Amino acid sequence: MRILLVLLFSLLAGASAAKDLRIGYLSLLDDPRYQQDWGYARLIVPPPIRSVDGARMAISDLAFVTDSLDLHPVLDARETGPDTLTASLQAMVADGAGVIVLDLPAPLVEAAAKASADLPVVLINATAPEDSLRSACYPTMLHSGPSLRMIMNGFAQYLRAMNWINVLVLVGEHPSDPGLADAFTYSAERMRLTIVASRPFTLAANPEAREGNNVKLLTADADYDVVYVADTRGEFGRYISYSSQLPRPVIGSVGLTAQAWHWAMEHDGAMQVSSRFDKMTNGRMMSSADWSVWVAVKSVITAFTKGPDGDQADILAVLKSSKFSLDGSKGVLLSYRDWDGQLRMPILLATSDAIIAIAPIEGDLHPMTLLGTLGTDQPKLACD
Repeated sequence: MRILLVLLFSLLAGASAAKDLRIGYLSLLDDPRYQQDWGYARLIVPPPIRSVDGARMAISDLAFVTDSLDLHPVLDARETGPDTLTASLQAMVADGAGVIVLDLPAPLVEAAAKASADLPVVLINATAPEDSLRSACYPTMLHSGPSLRMIMNGFAQYLRAMNWINVLVLVGEHPSDPGLADAFTYSAERMRLTIVASRPFTLAANPEAREGNNVKLLTADADYDVVYVADTRGEFGRYISYSSQLPRPVIGSVGLTAQAWHWAMEHDGAMQVSSRFDKMTNGRMMSSADWSVWVAVKSVITAFTKGPDGDQADILAVLKSSKFSLDGSKGVLLSYRDWDGQLRMPILLATSDAIIAIAPIEGDLHPMTLLGTLGTDQPKLACD
């Protein structure tokens, strides 16, 4: 009888033991996207972005759910270099991570997708906006951060709604700047906006470069309603507002920006999200990268609670299901597109300290959901 009681107690204890959910997070050591060491006048340096904070907050936010289900989320956070990417992925999967959230530049996200093709793991690209990653249609990759086209469609919808039809485009010297300008031009032309001119600018201070480094000259001899600036580093763009030849608004990398998240969002629970992040990080404002990692980990935990007996394939199926949705504190339920893995979401159009508008802008139409007006819709997707 005593033996039977011991066996029964062991079974009950095993049944109630918490089940581990191991979630990977992989970032790039000394990621150049976050090395804002130039600051302003080389004096004011923004605090470093550590998007792993978003992952930790998501686990904390959903503790009331996971505790009730005896589920134990474990965050396996690692940094890697380009040469150790494959080994890092393999090690994380070997240690039990069925899902890995990537905070990596686009070339390394692509490399990760290829390196993990035969591994039992789901990848969630949180911070690389390049549309080429979506059109690659990697079968086990999702994207929790907005695509470049979603961002540019948000701009274009707002300009059309404001009837700011004629746009002057200024393009910087950073390798990413021409891609930003091209993406904006594509979205603008689809919304029947007119690009009156596209002009390169330079940070060179020598007199021979004055046509490229002088805001007055750059913005002269053209009739425009708004100036779009493609300036990844932001060192030149911050001088354009109030200096253009015509008194016009500035959008893009400076002025009015388009983001996944902004601390000035005040409704739909956004203030509580920002406040929790602020408290957890001792005063750092939640960035779009932080939010994209936060919502990625929140997606994984939510999916696992809907199919707790599932493995990697089951989690992916739940995330791509038409029945899956989650609250991102942006006013609507969010869900993943099953054709390219992109998370549907509103885009926030904001200044440094205020939300001016939220795309999709009222008036745009879509047969299924207004969020379908942002990014590449299914009929227009051609997998590479």
